[in-house]
Amino acid sequence: MLPHLGRLVQGAGITAAVSLAAILIGAPLGMGVCALRRQGGIPGWLARGYISLFRGTPLLVQLLVLFYVPGAVGISMTPLSAALLGLALNTASFQAEIYRAGFEALPRGQAEAARALGLGAWQRTLLVLLPQVVRLVLPNLTSEAVDILKNSALVSVIAVTDLLRIGQQVTAVTYRPLEAYLAVAALYWILTSALGLAGHAAERRLAVASR
Repeated sequence: MLPHLGRLVQGAGITAAVSLAAILIGAPLGMGVCALRRQGGIPGWLARGYISLFRGTPLLVQLLVLFYVPGAVGISMTPLSAALLGLALNTASFQAEIYRAGFEALPRGQAEAARALGLGAWQRTLLVLLPQVVRLVLPNLTSEAVDILKNSALVSVIAVTDLLRIGQQVTAVTYRPLEAYLAVAALYWILTSALGLAGHAAERRLAVASR
């Protein structure tokens, strides 16, 4: 298995890059959906529909739809683009609900005090409320990031050469599935552990900064 370790590590890098990009794209999108969700009215209903759709259907189905449907209507979509879009849209729906829970957990006095200082709605949200929300929900955001990294294994179904797909290719060449998939599992564990440690470090830093 050692001769193929370099390819597996390369696949782990692709998995990490796609997952990180999806999380970073999904974060502002999730915040926007959360803002619409809290606004109510037609925007609120649209946001709830978006959240319900992406939380209520399997990620694998979402990836397949995003991969095959654009091609059926003449729009070119590479496997990597479909994977990135699908993961980003999926995590945005979960992050939106995480942010909403954070806003609802804040004392009402925070917004009222900011309003008394003459801050506008966006200033109150961005400068006063959002930093506190991020600190409150960071453990949940870290958990969501870990879930996206693990679920990114599904992108191998649409021909993205990620860690799992390279593991499948190595298995086909060596006929040693046990060793190949143990190596794949070990690399996923390293990636998720590193992400979890980064999240815990960020939590400690924010806790110190808030004192």
